[in-house]
Order: sequence, then structure tokens, then C-alpha cells
Amino acid sequence: MKVYIDVRLLDKKNNTGISRYIEFLLDFYISKYSDVDIALVTNDKFLKYRNCNIIYTKLKPYNILHFILFYFRFKRVDSEIFHSPFYSGFLFGTKKSKNIITVHDLMYRFVPNFFSPNNTINRIKIIYFDFIVSFSIKNADKVISVSNSTKQDLLKFLNIDSDVINEAPIKILRSNDEILKRNNLLGIKYFFYCGNNRKHKNLNFLINVFNKNTALPLLVLAGNGHKSCQNVLSVGRVTDEELRSLYENSLGFIFPSEYEGFGLPVLESLFLKTPVILSKIPAFLEFKKSKNTYFFSLNDDGELVRILEEVIQKGFIKDEYFLKEYSESNIICRYESLIEALNG
Repeated sequence: MKVYIDVRLLDKKNNTGISRYIEFLLDFYISKYSDVDIALVTNDKFLKYRNCNIIYTKLKPYNILHFILFYFRFKRVDSEIFHSPFYSGFLFGTKKSKNIITVHDLMYRFVPNFFSPNNTINRIKIIYFDFIVSFSIKNADKVISVSNSTKQDLLKFLNIDSDVINEAPIKILRSNDEILKRNNLLGIKYFFYCGNNRKHKNLNFLINVFNKNTALPLLVLAGNGHKSCQNVLSVGRVTDEELRSLYENSLGFIFPSEYEGFGLPVLESLFLKTPVILSKIPAFLEFKKSKNTYFFSLNDDGELVRILEEVIQKGFIKDEYFLKEYSESNIICRYESLIEALNG
């Protein structure tokens, strides 16, 4: 095999950000080599992906014992590249393959009480993850950060430099307005959020703003774990086609997070000509060159309301230069250059 890709976090059912990134990598490597030259390492016995070779393992990426055993199971793999699309790779370096690891964020280190409100439990889990993450990154031949923000976090944490290659926005070719019909959203003005409701997403702040300011348009939430309430509508999990429809028909996408590694929904919104309202955090400020990004200070509800009113008035502004910088073709060129440098 020319390329091994660790797809143990591929989750088509929940369509996570890492799943989307893995699918982008699969398409990239298949177009560069061919599917018969690619092996996928998976925990899914039933996984099939074109004509790729499937290698099943019970070893989980974030179990320390499994992490150690994974090295001994795959250290003799004879391939040009072994790509880990997340921060669980190899315990030590391997001689026969060049190892690439992608780091999306170091959220567990920078978000307070990420694992548990209990400080002792949280600290133990940080040490647990540090073992896996630090060995994986230190023993990679190339480290990719998905943003300059993640690159800086890596320098602070491990003093390791990395190549910045942004994630590519997913290509959603069609929209499905059935989601609008089912939820009586046709012709309705609304703002939009898609994602989970973990604490660092800061959704309670956003929901409270719309609860208190009922003169604002509706806030629509897509994803698991949300509930409808005053001036807020939850539509649950959606397909890619429904997601496109929700983006395209919204006044703007709101991302109020306290921490992110990158922010793929920002690009998805902008490519679908939807303005984006963002909290002022390092990862999001990388998008400030766009004419369609608006920023508010964390938890400043007055500033957020003023920006929402401004977005309603302005709508989307044509901005081809910014979109070209984050285009799939540009990102593919960066991967080509990285692999050339790795093999050179």
C-alpha cells in the first residue's frame, strides 16, 4: 500500500467535523494515487469505501493501552505515508513509513474543566490525554495544524512547529427545502447555528440573548441536544442537503464559542453566501479579512444585538478574493507541497 489512513473517528451517522475532514483526505489521496493503493484503518467491521483496502482493528485511539498496542500492530507497515487525521498516532517513530498527524485543536488543555467540573478528575484526564497527544505529535514526521491559532497552541504546549493547512469546506451540491417546510421556516427570517451544545460552544449565552430580545428574528439551532424555547427553534440533526438549505436561507450564521481550533462552519457559511457573526477568539479572528464576518466580544449581549441588526441591514457582500484563499484547489496545492517536501 502507498498510503495508510487512520479513519477510526469516521462517523457518517453524526457527520462530525473530523469525519468531514477524513472524507476530504480520502478524496485527496484517492485522486493522487488510486483507491487500490490506499488502506483504511478502522474500528468499523462493515466499512466499505470504494476499492480501498480495509484493515479492521479493535484498538481505540484514546485508550492508553490501545495506543501503545497500536504502535506494535502498525510499526512495520511498508508505505509511503501513514496519515493520522487526529492527534492519536504512534508511540514512537516508524522506519518504513512517513507519518503525518493533523491537529485540529488542543481544546482539552485550554478550555477550563473540559472533561469534568471536578478539578481532580479533570487534571487526571488531562495527564492521560497528554501522554497520547505528546507522543503522537513528537514522533510524527510532519504535523499539520488546521489554523494559525492551533499552530500557536502547539508551540505553547510542546514547542513543536507545524504546517498550517486549513480544512476545506464540504461540497454540498444540492439543497433540500423540506427542512424549511417541516419547521414552517419558508419565508421566515432567522439566524442560524449548527453544532453541538458543549460548554465551550457558549450556547446558553446565545439562547439567552434571543430569549430576552424577542424583537430579533428567530434563532434556529441544528444538531443534537438542543431544545426549542422563546424565540428559539431546534430542528434536530439534519442532512448535508438540509444544512445547505438552512445556511442559504438564514440572515446569518452565529458562532459564539469560547474556544475553537478552526471553524469549518464559518467557511461553509461564506461559500454559501451567508454572513457570519463570531466571538472574538483567536481562531475566528483569522477570518477577519472577509467582508462578511462580524465580531463581538465574548458574552457582550449588547454588542451582539447591535451586530445582528447591522447584518440584517447589510446582507451578504460579494467577496471572491477571500473565498479563493480558502478554496479546495488552494488547499489541495498545500497538501501536494507538503507531501513533496516529506518525500524529498
